Amino acid sequence: MQMIRNIIASLALVMLTMLVVACQPDKNLDNFSLSCGDKLTLRENDTDLIEVIAGGDFVITTSNNCALCTKEANYIRVKAIKVGTCMLTVTAEGGDQLTCTITVEKSSAQKDFLVFSDPRVENWKDAPVYVEKTDGLQVTCEKGIDVAGYSSPQTTTYGYYFVESGEFCRLSASTDFATKGEYEGGIVAIGDADNNTRYYLCERVSVLKVSNGRAWIEASIDMRTDLRMVVEL
Repeated sequence: MQMIRNIIASLALVMLTMLVVACQPDKNLDNFSLSCGDKLTLRENDTDLIEVIAGGDFVITTSNNCALCTKEANYIRVKAIKVGTCMLTVTAEGGDQLTCTITVEKSSAQKDFLVFSDPRVENWKDAPVYVEKTDGLQVTCEKGIDVAGYSSPQTTTYGYYFVESGEFCRLSASTDFATKGEYEGGIVAIGDADNNTRYYLCERVSVLKVSNGRAWIEASIDMRTDLRMVVEL
């Protein structure tokens, strides 16, 4: 009889222990957080650091490329690439996940882009390249030619060349750029002083405004700040 009482008491103790453990909060979740919470807002080209408190290693993924997120020790460096929204997901070693909605807003430069009519190229160099104020710069407009110089009907290419260094920037799309709207077939070619050329397929090419013989063009490039131009038609 005493043995049965001991067995019952042992079972009761085990059940009580299981109940207590089940009612305790998940310590892993308590120790897993992001310093920014579940939302982060940046302006294009801005950078921010998110501290990850995870008690161990973690991996990150993002839903699209409006922001570039890179892991640095127990931080995530967020570089705002272009206007839009993406979801950052952080997964801890145990499988727990946290998400943060990253919103990239227009910078002051983007807002001012449509205001001024000086012919120029923005986001090719560190500072805007003003066509009428830059010595040694040649500007071309070629119809029926793509950025590589090949025949391409319905395509127009604007090119900017530094004569001495050989650096250049070229943009082509399936349009004459004279009408406001979005256009396909956009390609950007950027050449450096060492004769290296990088080609970028555009997600879209938009003519944002046409006024007084000029067009305001924005080329959205994957994982790069959008290239913007004011051109003479």
